Amino acid sequence: MPSLPRVPELDNQLKRTTCITGVLMVLVLLAIAANPRDSLAWGLFLGLATGLYNTVSLAIRIKRLGSLDRSGARSYMRQGLIMRLALVAVVVLLAGRAASVNVYWLGAGLLAVPCITAVDAAIRAARLSRSEGGVFSRIEEKI
Repeated sequence: MPSLPRVPELDNQLKRTTCITGVLMVLVLLAIAANPRDSLAWGLFLGLATGLYNTVSLAIRIKRLGSLDRSGARSYMRQGLIMRLALVAVVVLLAGRAASVNVYWLGAGLLAVPCITAVDAAIRAARLSRSEGGVFSRIEEKI
């Protein structure tokens, strides 16, 4: 497979998201080690793992978009969306059949990774705006 072109901001965002999610997964694994029958911790762990895999998969697909034509890019991204949604559906269905996994916490783990990415990106944008001498919002102009 040819080397993927570097997208510095995407790579940095993915590294920060992976690091934050990894720390959360280690904490959840410690909770599982303390109580292996904890269905909440198992659900959160599976959700975080699946959400992280989906995030990495999406980042790889975004990097490959530059080498595709317009119609090929649309079908390529549509195919990736269907694959990621199918993975989530399979994980949720299998977890629903397992008594040792809480499906609500699985959903929380799935949603945690995109939330981590969004909050981290907002914080990064605010820091970059302030470092350039600007203000991040009109509310700051009044202060």
